[in-house]
Amino acid sequence: MSLIGPEKIRQICDGVWHDRAAILTPRGVMSGEDALVGAVYWRLCKAGRRPGESIADCAPFLRELVRRYRAEVARIS
Repeated sequence: MSLIGPEKIRQICDGVWHDRAAILTPRGVMSGEDALVGAVYWRLCKAGRRPGESIADCAPFLRELVRRYRAEVARIS
């Protein structure tokens, strides 16, 4: 089990938020939320988290990322 601390998880989520335009453009049939969460998961794996490992410790950060996305969508709609 790899240990990725909360600050690193926050940095990954902030990076995904910063890169959201590039992440959301080629998403195909995925929802915006799914595309962002998938990008976080991929970056967590790149940072040392193994595929299949629980990301429950990331839940507060993922909720905030999705909340920011929904607020942005509501604002521009």
